Amino acid sequence: MFKRFRINYNNKKRRKIIHTSTKQIHTCIDILIIIFGAFITAFAVNMLIIPSGILSGGLTGTSLLLHHFIPINVGYFYFGLNIPLLIIAYKFLGNKFIFYTIVSTTLLSAFLFIIPIEPIWTENTLLAAIFGGGLTGLGNGLALRTGGSQGGFDILSRAIAKRKNITVGKMSMIINMCIVILSGFIFGSEIALFTILSILSSMKLYELVLDHVNRISVLIITEKGEEVNDTINKELYRGTTMWDANGGYTHDNKIVLFCVTAKGESRQLKQIVKSVDKKAFVSIISTDNVIGKFHSIW
Repeated sequence: MFKRFRINYNNKKRRKIIHTSTKQIHTCIDILIIIFGAFITAFAVNMLIIPSGILSGGLTGTSLLLHHFIPINVGYFYFGLNIPLLIIAYKFLGNKFIFYTIVSTTLLSAFLFIIPIEPIWTENTLLAAIFGGGLTGLGNGLALRTGGSQGGFDILSRAIAKRKNITVGKMSMIINMCIVILSGFIFGSEIALFTILSILSSMKLYELVLDHVNRISVLIITEKGEEVNDTINKELYRGTTMWDANGGYTHDNKIVLFCVTAKGESRQLKQIVKSVDKKAFVSIISTDNVIGKFHSIW
């Protein structure tokens, strides 16, 4: 009996070590993606957008607007404006999101300071707007894909989305419209039009990388229904529907959980389920539409 207990203890310890190692590997990969995304965004801003005299969307665009009046590096403005938003993230959003966002924001601010401001590839304003906007959208999408963000108004939008059914896209549209109007008044209608093109290019790449618009329905069959449900509620801020079930082959008692979430959250959801019950069965189904209470976090 003691020998059996010892074997079970060793097996549990081994599984725990493997789980911890896997989690650390995933975190390292996420950090590398965040670094790459921050570099791409800073590269696009300093070598395409700023030399062309146009703006971009969100907090980056606000920082660029301030940069035109106060000749201080954009990285200082971006980091300073993010501080109050990071405080909001600390109060309302999850620990993983906060950690990844702080890392991404700090790196992006540092890269904006390090990378020289000079034109590269082209001096054509049209091409700079298209490719500059596209690269900023790519960088931001990569950060969001890991479960964090590059700071800015994404933080505010996610905090609001927890309580109101307002997406990041809707919030970004309002903010970007204000930036475009300001750029039109200050720099002229032509610059405003190029700014619109840059923002549209950024949004398109953002959507392609993140693929966040699509919704999915998830069925989870587990013996630890309450634990899985509590973890999903706490870490993903999604509700579930639960019912009792019985295994057709084993006749063991099971609990089935049904959850609708955004496709961009599927990886995090699978990690949450496996962290609680490695033997859980998860089925993911594509969902065209949802009628009822559903918060679009992204």
